Amino acid sequence: MKKRLTCLFVAVIMIFMSSVHPVQAARAQGGDRETEAGTGQNQGTRTVRVAYPIQAGLTDVDEQGNYTGYTYEYLQEVAQYTGWDYEFVEVPGDINDSLSALMEMLENGEIDLMGGMVYNEATGQMFDYSSQSYGVRETVLQVLYDTVDNKLINSQVEQSFRIAAPITAKQTRAELEDFCEMNLVTPEYVDCVSVEEQLQALKDGRADMMVNSSMNYIEGVKTVARFSPKPFYFVTTKGKNAELLDELNAAMMNIEQVNPYFSNMLYEKYFSYSEEKLVLSDEEERYVEHTGPLRVGVLSGQAPYQYQKEDGSLGGISIDLLDYVTENTGLKFEFVCVDTPEELYERSEKNEIDLVAGMPYDYDLAKERHLSMSQAYVSSQYVILMNEKCSEDDIGSGTLALTSSGYYGGEHEGEVAYYNSTDECIRAVAKGKADYTCVDAYTAQYFVNLPQYANLKLIPQAYKSREICFGIVKPGPQELISVLNKIILLIPEEEMQKILIRNTVQKQSFSVQSFIKANPLETIGLVAGILMLIILFLLYFLRQRARMSKQMALELKKHFRVYGLVNEYFLEYSFRDNKTIVSAPSKESSRPRLIVYDHNKAESNEDEEKQKEIFYKILSSCDDGVHELQLYFEGGCHWVRIAVETVFDGETPAYTLGKLNIIDEEKQEKDILLQKAQLDSLTHIYNSETLRKQIEEALAALHEGERGALLLFDVDNFKNVNDTYGHMQGDWALIQVAELLKVSFRSNDIVGRPGGDEFTVYMNSIKNRQILMDKCQFLCEKVRELKLEDGKGLTISLGAVLASRGDTYDELYTRADKALYQAKEKGRDRYQIWETDTEDK
Repeated sequence: MKKRLTCLFVAVIMIFMSSVHPVQAARAQGGDRETEAGTGQNQGTRTVRVAYPIQAGLTDVDEQGNYTGYTYEYLQEVAQYTGWDYEFVEVPGDINDSLSALMEMLENGEIDLMGGMVYNEATGQMFDYSSQSYGVRETVLQVLYDTVDNKLINSQVEQSFRIAAPITAKQTRAELEDFCEMNLVTPEYVDCVSVEEQLQALKDGRADMMVNSSMNYIEGVKTVARFSPKPFYFVTTKGKNAELLDELNAAMMNIEQVNPYFSNMLYEKYFSYSEEKLVLSDEEERYVEHTGPLRVGVLSGQAPYQYQKEDGSLGGISIDLLDYVTENTGLKFEFVCVDTPEELYERSEKNEIDLVAGMPYDYDLAKERHLSMSQAYVSSQYVILMNEKCSEDDIGSGTLALTSSGYYGGEHEGEVAYYNSTDECIRAVAKGKADYTCVDAYTAQYFVNLPQYANLKLIPQAYKSREICFGIVKPGPQELISVLNKIILLIPEEEMQKILIRNTVQKQSFSVQSFIKANPLETIGLVAGILMLIILFLLYFLRQRARMSKQMALELKKHFRVYGLVNEYFLEYSFRDNKTIVSAPSKESSRPRLIVYDHNKAESNEDEEKQKEIFYKILSSCDDGVHELQLYFEGGCHWVRIAVETVFDGETPAYTLGKLNIIDEEKQEKDILLQKAQLDSLTHIYNSETLRKQIEEALAALHEGERGALLLFDVDNFKNVNDTYGHMQGDWALIQVAELLKVSFRSNDIVGRPGGDEFTVYMNSIKNRQILMDKCQFLCEKVRELKLEDGKGLTISLGAVLASRGDTYDELYTRADKALYQAKEKGRDRYQIWETDTEDK
């Protein structure tokens, strides 16, 4: 038995790593160890006992004592198809003892399943293997990430490298020897007894490379060579678990068919090192140092990617990104403006430029124009910009405006009008020379924000996204392409968002026409005010005539005749009679109708009486000016605006005269505009400015001993959501999170989105810290239930802080932000409560 286990250990140790983590008693991510150990007792549910040796990144346990890792997550995906529950079996001791004991238990049928097994003849006779692997382990050579002199292995040149290798790993050394022999490499071994010692040898300069397994994640290193791939499988007890193995094989087949990249995603998640800082190699540094200004061809009229500002200088996403390259690498650029695509590519063929700014990421176009392409730095959905006079039925049959390199993915049987630039295409649509054009979302956003393009409407399209990159004239230096790609991949999301916003939202200079288009209600109000002054002057003139004639009947008749001519509502309140007479436009004859309010009599309806009392107070207060109120009027309850002026007989008020307008639609529009100004346009919760104002007011209202709470969180790896699923799916995810917040918090709590994937909640009247913890836990769990189109769930990292009287918004935000950062440092998908000595919760 011991010999057989020794053979098994040799097979397994190539995939397993030797690190054991302590068990703690908190739950934030993955499966809770105690909870999962007790599941599977429901009738009809198979409980599979799984060997669980503690291995970094593979079958692991996080800092809160929760199961995590490549194999763990793959098994959970299997369970979605099989309905299995799991009992994970751990054996104490070091990794060798744990593996030996678990494999013996598997052979004896005490457990059902074990993962991470490489196939060989001996183990094939002892265990039944799954029909397909669920991953591939490779032997790799790695160097420190910040190594500037690239260790390139050239199979055409004899080379010698110092390689840190484990002294006991004979199989690994044999694989390395074969690789070195094939690639003309003479290895000089630096013997080590542990991975830590290998890494230290790199840091001390005693070794150039270290040999490692691709399934052994080490932070701070990058891979320069891969070889000896070995698939690994699930195994079960020989001849005893045929039904279980059939279910497992079917589930693995379904996983492969539904998402062929699932194993790759798990590998990237648990074993791939994410580059976070820009490090240039020696060759790249020399290239930057010895290269003069690079000539960049800029096709004009391609807003927001490149355009000419009012001061004559160049602006745009491409220009700002190249400025960022200059700032972070020292490369310098000079811009060569051209008017047509033909001129741009003619200059590239004549080597009059080195780069092309803002070209489509298209292999066929790049090949045709003899250009290399950088990674795409912008990706956005295609949309149709259509003249508002046209209908969606015109798509495919109307006149389509395109540039020579433009793209349209739909069917089109009508005329195509070609223009030199995107600007010209959009102007043609706005002026009616073309019916529609196809552009990306960033371009559409730039133009629809301009008043002169207010007659355009936007229709999203479902075909492929548009990607924009830099073109490098062939033969371009590899160092230049490498530097540009590093910048594009490593530019912080916040910095890229600033560039995008700065170039898609434009400030417009003032003009009367733009003011009227942007402020129609204010313009109407100004005109109405002027008319009101004219009318009030007319009323004053009539009053003077009436006092001079001493004929009240004639005065009233004149008033009513004027009111009838104007065809609007006018009112007259008599202090002596305590009555109000409203002259309403006639519905049938030229004479106005008279509506009388007797303020001496009470109304039978309580609401009508309250409205009439407010009306009376305005008329009798001698408070001249404009007032707005609700009034039961003309058969219904309306919002009205009254402009009033008091007429005095000496020192005594005699009459209140005024003009009345029904403003139901205007009031509704104002309410809608106010709401739009306060809400985020995508999620319809408070925007950054309103959110801060509301929270500051809530903090100012806190009493002594009263507590509130500020929650700050963002969606984990949201950039990957946009990159993987597209911005429409990213927007959908943000909307779902916002809807979750609306139903998860009280009506007096404050919910908002400051920007990007960041959300903020202020909770009023928190009794104690436990309530805040429960709410944070609840929110994390609910977000995990939100699924993307491939079924993958969302997670958030959340920081929270309790608020007391005297706390300011900035102080609370800073504390919550620190707590959020700590939650991210501890693995994301969790929350963190801030306090003087912060503890993970």
